[in-house]
Amino acid sequence: MNDVTLFVHLREADERDMPGLLRLEEDCFGSERFPTEVLRAFLVREDAFAVVAVENDEIVGSAMCMISQDMGEGKIASIAVLRKARGSGIGSALLDECENRFRAMGLRLYTLEVEDTNEPAIALYKSRGYEAKGTMTDFYGAGRHAYAMEKSVRPTGTKVTVRNA
Repeated sequence: MNDVTLFVHLREADERDMPGLLRLEEDCFGSERFPTEVLRAFLVREDAFAVVAVENDEIVGSAMCMISQDMGEGKIASIAVLRKARGSGIGSALLDECENRFRAMGLRLYTLEVEDTNEPAIALYKSRGYEAKGTMTDFYGAGRHAYAMEKSVRPTGTKVTVRNA
């Protein structure tokens, strides 16, 4: 856990965020970062969205998500946090934001993949009710495997008991 307290603002990402998103991707993923065209797709497609965490006008984290209304599924494609800002709760806040948006859309299944060696992320997802449903061999390259994780959510609303007349 870092000793620094960060005050971040979460908001929808847009085209003006591309330079910051590219820096974030480089810091977090290096040569395995999303290509520019893929990042832009999360900003413009109707079946996707991106959220950024901003601190002092710097993008310190992001979440990239896809939605399938037909399947009732929200997929978290990526949650990334700058190395210097990790351990401060930004990843958790981004996960909350993704889930809140999925819930508002009426989605009932949340899915993601996470590298099987990423213990902090796995612990976060498990603490939020995600379960590993399988292992994807070589998902991130030779010898680098991923867990396919998912969380099923009950519909929100009021439960009404109907009695026979």
